[in-house]
Amino acid sequence: MSPHSRSLSAAAAVLCLLLGLCGCTSSRTSDTARTGLEQILISNAVDQALDRLELPSVENRKVFLDANFLEAAVDKGYLVGSLRRRLLTNGAILAEKKEDSELTIEICSGCVGTDTTSSFFGLPGMAVPGPMPIQVPEVRFYERGAQYGTAKISLVTYATQTGQLLHDSGVTIARSDDSRWSMLGAGPFYSGSVREELRRAKVAPPEQLPTERYAAEGGALQR
Repeated sequence: MSPHSRSLSAAAAVLCLLLGLCGCTSSRTSDTARTGLEQILISNAVDQALDRLELPSVENRKVFLDANFLEAAVDKGYLVGSLRRRLLTNGAILAEKKEDSELTIEICSGCVGTDTTSSFFGLPGMAVPGPMPIQVPEVRFYERGAQYGTAKISLVTYATQTGQLLHDSGVTIARSDDSRWSMLGAGPFYSGSVREELRRAKVAPPEQLPTERYAAEGGALQR
């Protein structure tokens, strides 16, 4: 091998080493079937969607919550439980059987789920020809990824006995996000609504519904 070829091979090896040091890695770890982040993304989107829905007047009314249209919804239990909590804090008397209620509220979802996007700017992996071929790994100078939780929810209220429509809360859609980016091996750096929610949870007490709160003494409902 000529001195020139040896110099090229040495330079290529050094370049390969430097590029390897700048590489980015990612991993997904979960001790449960679904990651905690995925579940928070969905519950966060559900909370936002419910916050935007206008509830009917239910104070001192017997209400039956019909969730039959949520059979295929992800995290159905959290969605139903969150709506029950809102009805109770607005003064509703929940009925376990439809025939025992004055009002029936039907809840349905057009979407409850997550999706992921990713992009990067860099160089593709390549083979450097020569007497001693070298495989140069892929290099990502800048990389960005995001995971989203989306919920689309609607409510209608009708008189249980007559089936007459009393209130249409409309359809609302909300999205939560968790974003991350890295550059030249530095990072990842995080942002998004989920990170902000987790940050607030560390320094603030649990949030109450915006329109109602419980009195500090006696637990009486205040408006």
